[in-house]
Amino acid sequence: MPSMNKSMRAGLVLGALLWSGCGSDDDEGACVQVAVFARSATGSCTSYPSTCDVPEGYVECCGGFLGGCSDSEARCVDDTTDSCSPTSGGADCPGTCQ
Repeated sequence: MPSMNKSMRAGLVLGALLWSGCGSDDDEGACVQVAVFARSATGSCTSYPSTCDVPEGYVECCGGFLGGCSDSEARCVDDTTDSCSPTSGGADCPGTCQ
């Protein structure tokens, strides 16, 4: 049964590693590990690997092929700084999350 002991130890170590990441009291600043599109006040939408990778001062882009907002409480509104209008046939117009 030595192989079972190795398997049990490996399972316990793996379980402890996975469990240690749960239940943290510091979840408020947690990074959402999903591609996020964001832009500066004068730039265009750029993809970032997580919400923590978006530079300070950038706004999240949404709508069209970009999808929705990563924050479930935010809503996607038309980006008035571009010439694309969702009410004038621009179904793929990017917006910003507010």
